[in-house]
Formats: sequence, structure tokens, C-alpha cells
Amino acid sequence: MFTLISKITYFFIAPENWIIALLIWIFLSRSKIARKRLTIIVILLVLFFGNSFIYSSLVNAWQPRPADLVNRVPYEAGIVLGGSSSFDKYGRGYFNMSSDRFIETCILYKTKKIKRIIISGGSNGPNQPKDADFQYKKMIEMGIPPNDIIVENASRSTFENATFTKTIIDSLRLQPPFVLITSAMHIPRAERVFKKAGLAVISYPCNYYVIPGEFYFFDYFIPKVGTILSWSTYLKEVVGVVGYSVFNKA
Repeated sequence: MFTLISKITYFFIAPENWIIALLIWIFLSRSKIARKRLTIIVILLVLFFGNSFIYSSLVNAWQPRPADLVNRVPYEAGIVLGGSSSFDKYGRGYFNMSSDRFIETCILYKTKKIKRIIISGGSNGPNQPKDADFQYKKMIEMGIPPNDIIVENASRSTFENATFTKTIIDSLRLQPPFVLITSAMHIPRAERVFKKAGLAVISYPCNYYVIPGEFYFFDYFIPKVGTILSWSTYLKEVVGVVGYSVFNKA
């Protein structure tokens, strides 16, 4: 049920779906005035959401800067959130574009900045393999001792990541703070949720969707389809933080 709601929400906040809906409306409309106005709206949406400079500027402002763990190392545990793997119809797992979460976690452990790893991530749907189990297997293959890896494979949302991880940490009586490892885009929301759950965390952003770079002439004026498709993840995080703030103040 949660996965279905998440997908529906993701569908409605995606700008490309707004544009497609308006194009269908234009095609079905019999009013020349309505078609003209709708066409102008579509052009404005494409110009705005296809602008690489606007998108990159907003995302760079949203993503926290890279963290450097220099104080109080090693930490008792690093908490890495799921989402770094995808599975085919045969159940075979593959690392996806969020695999930097896995990589950075292994580096933190190998460089002795964290003593243990807590992997938090369940499946994306019924009968689907669990992300935490996949990461656990790969960490074993990387030579990380099984006793230093704790698996939480029931969560399907950031809220459940925090809640279920809190239960594990309390049962093991681990000492805070803990290093929270997830995508830079996800950090602002994840950090709020984990702190609300009562966990003292130090955010360790990775898997940057956008990094500061040089812009060229066409980036300011020529819309790109790829940029339009990139907005949904950013908007999902913004909506999540806004909704979290509103409901926690109510």
C-alpha cells in the first residue's frame, strides 16, 4: 500500500507528466483560445524545467556540502539507507545510480571511521528481494566481517528506516552519535526524520545528483529533456520536507 501511494505521489509531482497532460488537453480541446493559452503554458514549463542552470542551482543549494569525519572517530556505527540496488525479474541484484551509498559506507569502515555498519532497507514491492540483504552479501564479499554488519530489512520508507533502526540501536545499547549515510539529495529529509525518532546522527552525504560546475551559453537558454526528467527526485524531497515540517508543527 505504501509503495502504491509513493508511486502515485511521484507521478503527480513529475513536471514531465504535467507537460504530457497539457499536451493531451491541447489535442482534445476544441477552443482555439484554450489551445493557445495551454500552448503558452507548456512552452513556459519546458523553458523553466528544461533549464540546466535553474535546476543545478536549486539542487546545489539543497544538497549539503560533503562531510569530513575528523572528530570523535571511530563512531559506534554508520547507518546506510537502502536504495543502492535494483533487481531484475529473476531476482538478480545490481548496483544502481545510488551505489555511492554502499561505496562510501565501505570506505568509512575500511578507514576505521565507523566500527559497525547498520544497513536499513527493505523491498520495493511484494515478492521483491530486500536491498539490505543485497548490500550485506556484497559487504561480505568486500571482506567486511559479518559480526560488524547489522541488517534491518523490513523498512520501506525513511520513517521506517529511522524507527526500526532506533529499535536495533536501543537493543544493542550503542553510543551516539551515529553517521547517517545516504544520497545528498535525501539528507535534509532523512536527517529530520532520524532526529525526530530520537537518534543523534551526523549526516554523511554522498551520491551527489549535481556538483558545482561551469555553465555554458546553451545551459542558460536551451531546454533539455534530461533536465525536465531530473526534477521529480528534487521535488519529491522538497515536498517531503515541507510536509514533514507542517505535520510536525500541527
